[in-house]
Amino acid sequence: MKYFLCYLPPMDPEYHQQSNYFDVSANRFAQNLLSELSPAHELELGALADYLSLPPGSTLIDFGCGSGRVSLYFLERGYHVIGVDVSRKSLNDLEKYYRTHKNPSWGRFESRPTLPSAAKVRAIAGADVLHHVNISRYLPLFHRLLVPGGKIAFSEPNSYHFPWYIHYFTNHIPWSIEKGIMQCSLFNFRRLLRKAGFDSFTVRGHGLLPTPLFNSFPNLCRVNAMRWGNFPLLRLFAFRYLVLAQKH
Repeated sequence: MKYFLCYLPPMDPEYHQQSNYFDVSANRFAQNLLSELSPAHELELGALADYLSLPPGSTLIDFGCGSGRVSLYFLERGYHVIGVDVSRKSLNDLEKYYRTHKNPSWGRFESRPTLPSAAKVRAIAGADVLHHVNISRYLPLFHRLLVPGGKIAFSEPNSYHFPWYIHYFTNHIPWSIEKGIMQCSLFNFRRLLRKAGFDSFTVRGHGLLPTPLFNSFPNLCRVNAMRWGNFPLLRLFAFRYLVLAQKH
């Protein structure tokens, strides 16, 4: 199947729009922040890693790897990563960063603009990527690429957390790039995961208030990220959702 391209078929105008936007380094996670993640990002990625619980030396796909926030977290811990992204410039920059900074304890890194059509992996992960794609198209593809018992773990903005829209407006982020956030509600994630064939899944609230607000207060940052956003009812308005699912 040739439409395994991340994120969109190349004949789709949105493919070129997403690619051109994220080819600009200023529109990606800043590489100068990769070497020392903030407490908020450590909690976010740590929660994804805890759910995946991968055996040492496992291989995972980082879907929509961008500048490498997720990839490098796992590479530094000895996991092998296949980074997939529509932006060739992002992939080139991430490969350069990996070659420059890697040490013998790191896992292997491979980059590609497409999802591998035949590979079977233990895990697929990502952050801030599902709202840039048609989620109903990609969840079944992820399910197909996983081995039995394999898992997905994604961190995505919540469409019911209204400060996201303020963030897009004040930072002049085009709505055409971020409009997919409208897919990212608690109920829609549950519906789409079930439809894609995932029988075991959870959509966990991560932060009631924006987690970066508490970077200077690590204990409060942890309470906000790991508890407040996951309370019943409050979860509807969480800052982020951790989309966690397993294939049986």
